[in-house]
Amino acid sequence: METGKKIFFIGIGGVGMSALAIILRARGYDVSGSDRYESDMTVRLRDRGINVLIGHDAANITDDMDTVVYTNAVSQDNPELQRAMELGKKVMERAAMLQYVGSSKYSIGISGTHGKTTTTSMVSRIFLHAGLEPSLAVGGVLPEIQGSGYEGNGKYCIYEACEAFASIMHLHPDVAVITNIDGDHLDYYGSMENIRKMFVRYLQENIPPHGIVIYNLDDRNLRNVVKIAEPRNTISIGVRHKEADFTADNIELDSYSSTFTVKHHGKSIGEYFINVPGMHNVYNSMLAIVTAYINGLPADKVRESLASFRNANRRFQVKHTDEHLTVIDDYAHHPSEIRATLSAARKLSDKQNAQLIAVFQPHLYSRTEHFYMDFAKSLAEADRVVLTEIYAAREENIHNISTKIIYDEIIKIMGEENVLYLKDLDEAAEALRPLLDSDSIVITLGAGDVWKVSEMFGHSCA
Repeated sequence: METGKKIFFIGIGGVGMSALAIILRARGYDVSGSDRYESDMTVRLRDRGINVLIGHDAANITDDMDTVVYTNAVSQDNPELQRAMELGKKVMERAAMLQYVGSSKYSIGISGTHGKTTTTSMVSRIFLHAGLEPSLAVGGVLPEIQGSGYEGNGKYCIYEACEAFASIMHLHPDVAVITNIDGDHLDYYGSMENIRKMFVRYLQENIPPHGIVIYNLDDRNLRNVVKIAEPRNTISIGVRHKEADFTADNIELDSYSSTFTVKHHGKSIGEYFINVPGMHNVYNSMLAIVTAYINGLPADKVRESLASFRNANRRFQVKHTDEHLTVIDDYAHHPSEIRATLSAARKLSDKQNAQLIAVFQPHLYSRTEHFYMDFAKSLAEADRVVLTEIYAAREENIHNISTKIIYDEIIKIMGEENVLYLKDLDEAAEALRPLLDSDSIVITLGAGDVWKVSEMFGHSCA
């Protein structure tokens, strides 16, 4: 697939779009774009010489543009998208452009419902630390590159492969890493069975004959998908399933970190310390370790990278800490992610003898409607819960859904005295202060702008 030299991104401030814009700019393309709002990301893009316009206007699409890239978050009646079609421009989904970017190198695509960004960040950091200069498209702001995208001069391209809207079906990685498969994006898929079918198609149709699939054998849905798809070359990791190709032993979970031994067919290949907490991150790091191992990276570089690993922004990110209060921000927006994140925070809470307060902003009306009971059960892992109204993102509220359906379920579990429901996110910080009557750990959760609450308690100290 060919693309012209002048490329315009609709929604360029998004983390996935900005990564591609940065890579293509570095490759010599004339890159520009638009976004609804000014943000840290749009400022970063301008600093790199990329023209960013605020607001969507048909006039932004000019006759000399060759290609227009859009995300699924952009509606079909977007004036720029419509103008591009009227002018007969090449119009590409973001994932199709990601495949174009990755196709010129040996590509490593990391997919799965949970843990994609963390695993992609780990693999990226390891390859960078080993001096391999990969190209990177990460689903978060990675500290090492101060952004989501990077164009290296090495042979590898490492990218996050998102399954939303079946975008992953545009991608054909040489190495397909899959973290897990869970129910999400049900507004598009309709059922868990359809998600599984899509991943079966991905493994059967998109992985080249020489391709390698690295996957988590402990995940039941993923295990069944691999069994049905029967990809040619597979490598499995596991903790519970000892028949996996790579297993973890001697696992010790600490407040902010974990240690474990990795074995390949029963033989130890080394002990690893990872600088992030939680059992879910043991799995993420195992996938990263195996990806490095099969590509021949030095073991010492892998260990050094993970020992000093700093996750992408909004992944268990400590924003403030003092003698009596710790504030953490996390992107978790699915019941399973919330459960894993609160489990990691609980270990820290128990160690500090502090109450655990979860501040949750649901993301999308459809996701809230599908999972409101599971959200309530997951959030009940905290001592106290503060709920804010739904972050709509791309959706219209056609079914008149609100956070109250989560509130009504969670008070059945925790009681009204331990749950606070606020309509306005701006009220959250002040509403929280009276709850801090003892040593506390506050964790903000969600894929919207709930991070603003954590910012109100002080600047990041990570």
